[in-house]
Formats: sequence, structure tokens, C-alpha cells
Amino acid sequence: MNTYMNMLEWEDDAIPHRLWIERLDNNQTRLCMKVIKDVDPEMLYLELPVSQEKVMGAWQGRAAAVSDAYDDGCLYSQVRSLFNLDNGCVVWTVNHIQLADNRKMSADKLAFVPGMTHDQGLLKSIYATV
Repeated sequence: MNTYMNMLEWEDDAIPHRLWIERLDNNQTRLCMKVIKDVDPEMLYLELPVSQEKVMGAWQGRAAAVSDAYDDGCLYSQVRSLFNLDNGCVVWTVNHIQLADNRKMSADKLAFVPGMTHDQGLLKSIYATV
């Protein structure tokens, strides 16, 4: 493992986005995503309260749907989970917008959701008892 930056590889070759993690000084990690769309690439950053090792161990090579996809031909929107951590999960809101000139742009977001986990297509509380 690189002590500064490590690529996270997608299982799906059809996903052109680049995903990597960077080490921060306080044993935290910054998740970086370069979203590739027709207009301009979009850079997303998210600081995570865990080490690179924890993130690399949690990454499974794919995103899992948390919400149904909405697609009306001009707007595509869906929430996906990237991975679960001990203290929460990382979600990616995917938004593709078709512009008037038929090019597409993204308006995506990464977020850390504390106290939640992705399980079988749902976000659930880590603290819920069964």
C-alpha cells in the first residue's frame, strides 16, 4: 500500500470514473472521485474519519443501489452506497443531466452517513437491535 495515495479499482469496466484515497496527517483519509461526463469532469472529495487501510478493506469494487433510479430522459438520479465502515457508510448521489445541446453533465455528491450501514439495498442503523 502506498502511504500517500491508493487507487480503488472498479469491477465494472463500463464505469469511467476514477476513485482513489489519500492519506491525511491525522490518520484520516480523503476519498477522491473524478466523475467523467461529456461536459467537464467533476472532482468530488470527502474526508473520512478512518485510515486508508480501513477504506481499502471496505471497498468491494462496486457501488450498490440504495434508492431506485429515476430516469425521465433528461435527468437520471440515484443514491448508491460505496462501502460500509465501522462507524457509518459512504454514499454517492449520482445525478446526470442532459443539457439543451444533448451533452450530459453530472451533479454528483459523496457523503459520509454516520451510524448507518448499507445492507441489501437499504440504509440501516448500525445501532439497531434485531
